[in-house]
Amino acid sequence: MMEQGDNRFVSERLSANLASVARVLDAADRALATHDAGLANVVLGFEADARSGIGPVAGAVRGDAAVESILDLAMRVADLARIAWRPDRLHPEDSELAALREDIDAVRAHVGLVIEGGSEELSMLTRLVARADAHTAAMVRACDMRRYACLAS
Repeated sequence: MMEQGDNRFVSERLSANLASVARVLDAADRALATHDAGLANVVLGFEADARSGIGPVAGAVRGDAAVESILDLAMRVADLARIAWRPDRLHPEDSELAALREDIDAVRAHVGLVIEGGSEELSMLTRLVARADAHTAAMVRACDMRRYACLAS
């Protein structure tokens, strides 16, 4: 009986951690959608607090990894929101942003599935986060390269 209680604690703690990082991702996505560099800076400034507030859950290594990767994604999205609309950058294409926001929506949807008790969805969540993170990283690199191209002209 104790094992079942432990599993419930792991599940509740993991769900709480996932819900917390999903809120951070929501704020980063909102900053990106609204071109709000101020909100992006708030999200980026919140990183240390967010990391300290989502301590590891014993027995949930894959869940902890998913939580960390979602937080990393949120920080990268916030960084993109912070730099993408600076005057010295060529702004991302609307189609690029729409595709990235679809990736972020897929991550959010799978976070919800895991929270509802679908721990078997963790592997799919991990793949979706990796895809969204790679997409975001490519967009950040493109913004940086576009900046350097503008400065070299």
